[in-house]
Amino acid sequence: MKIVDFMSMGFKNLWRRKLRTILTAIGVAIGTFSIVIMLSLGIAMSESYKKQLSEWGNLTKIEISSWNYTYDEETGMGASQEQKLDDKLVANVKAIEHVRAVTPIIRVSANMKYGKYQSWIQVTGIDPETVQYFDFPEVASGEMISNDNPTGILFGKDSYHFYNPRGGGMYWGGNNNNSPVDLMEDNVKITFDQTYGDKTPKYLKLNVAGVLEECTNEIGYNAYAPLTQVIEWYKKYNEDYKKKKELKYESVWVSVDDTKYVKQVQDQIKAMGYGTYSMADDLNNVQKTSNTIQLVLGGIGAVSLLVSAIGIANTMIMSIYERTKEIGVMKVLGCVVTDIRKLFLFEASIIGFLGGGFGLAFSYGISYVLNKYAPQIGESLGIYSGYDISVIPVWLAVVALIFSVVIGVISGLYPAIKATKIKAIEAMRTEG
Repeated sequence: MKIVDFMSMGFKNLWRRKLRTILTAIGVAIGTFSIVIMLSLGIAMSESYKKQLSEWGNLTKIEISSWNYTYDEETGMGASQEQKLDDKLVANVKAIEHVRAVTPIIRVSANMKYGKYQSWIQVTGIDPETVQYFDFPEVASGEMISNDNPTGILFGKDSYHFYNPRGGGMYWGGNNNNSPVDLMEDNVKITFDQTYGDKTPKYLKLNVAGVLEECTNEIGYNAYAPLTQVIEWYKKYNEDYKKKKELKYESVWVSVDDTKYVKQVQDQIKAMGYGTYSMADDLNNVQKTSNTIQLVLGGIGAVSLLVSAIGIANTMIMSIYERTKEIGVMKVLGCVVTDIRKLFLFEASIIGFLGGGFGLAFSYGISYVLNKYAPQIGESLGIYSGYDISVIPVWLAVVALIFSVVIGVISGLYPAIKATKIKAIEAMRTEG
């Protein structure tokens, strides 16, 4: 029998029993919908956590500290070890595979002054060549820091807050439109001399490279300057350096080319004896929780799909009893056993495909409704979420459709085998 023939016969058989076919397909649709929508809730939860973490910080960034804390689960004891952060470490980390940028970090305190207003800031020294790898926002005014402008300071939108020391504690935020000081326009002065006492610190004219646009992560709460210049300020004004003549980096920032390699790079750095932290640590913990939730939700949906699989098997078995004589005629006319088996498997797969397609379409509709109206309901209850609560990625839709067809084929396997075992003579004697 040609493939076109048994496909045509399969569609005709399903159409002759269209009510049963539709009801069985609806069962598959409900099962597909259940598993897809359940998994979409778990996926949305994972995606929202990931977006929240990326807003708080860079997921490909690793911060190295001099202290490495370890915990022995057997003894229940913890231990700490300190190692110096230096240029040798920077060179070693740069050589690690998947590391695309490394910069030491050092900070100096400074005081800005404009008329009666003052502001304390902390200037972070960073290699200007690496800024592009650490999720710095665009510049709202001015330009990015560069080695061509070594004394230029780049300000985060929330990194400075001018206040009047004699104004009874009235503070003026740098991010406030009513701020009395405009860094780009006003003649602001700055000093890195933190000497206290009778000595008056020497103020210099502030060289503003630029001001960053507002952002939600830590970048916006710091000021930045080229590392070489900050080191010079540190050596000149830091009392601890004057005593010990020793420069210590506060931390080292590392940028990895992909989030999936962050843990791998972290493990190599930890093996050197240094402590590390990345937002990916939090993401991994969240991911484990999310995977567990998805497994539970997927299991609930799978129960519905199992019930629909039983429905397909039942439909196909009933079809055998109704078509016993037809099967006998096919055998008498010379149809081989494999053709009869293919016919029943094809019919079962079509039911699975139709049910999966309808279930998928229904899933997208419900997902749309949830994402559109659920946040509004949440806000009315005092709960706000700026993220979708149901996400159906393409891979899930494809897998769900294929899975529905596979379920149909598996469910029709026993009826198909049973149909091939019917003897032609006995089938011909059957009435109907």
